[in-house]
Amino acid sequence: MFERFSGDARRTVVQAQHEARGLGHGRIGTVHLLLGLLDPGDDPATAPAARALREHGATAEAVRRAAREGAAAPAPRPRRWRFPGSHIPFSKQAKKALELSLREALRFDRRWIDGSHILLGVLRAGGTAAGALESAGVDAEALRRTAEEIARTADRPR
Repeated sequence: MFERFSGDARRTVVQAQHEARGLGHGRIGTVHLLLGLLDPGDDPATAPAARALREHGATAEAVRRAAREGAAAPAPRPRRWRFPGSHIPFSKQAKKALELSLREALRFDRRWIDGSHILLGVLRAGGTAAGALESAGVDAEALRRTAEEIARTADRPR
């Protein structure tokens, strides 16, 4: 599935895994994908979804706090079967968000999935990310419109 992901989309997924591990969660959830989107990497210009999230008031600190405090955060899995640095599986909601990101890319007639498509998928899937955005005071509908505009105007993968 990840062969269609642009550079910033791949970085988002890798960063989501780091966030889940850092929070001690046993699965990558939608909130971790959201945190992955909020980290623009080395070049903020390559991450329009991160800019959109910040413009609408979402910060990594607020989302991380909501992930820590949220009762719906993915439960930690027993670590006895996992090696340090090993792969962390996706939650059902995160899988759904990634599947929806492909649908969003196709809706905008794109052959690749970028950060804006992942953001739209996360917004459609709901899950812990929706609660984290609400806690951060983000208007999800306005954010969705901004993400759709980014997806509509994207001309090539980053």
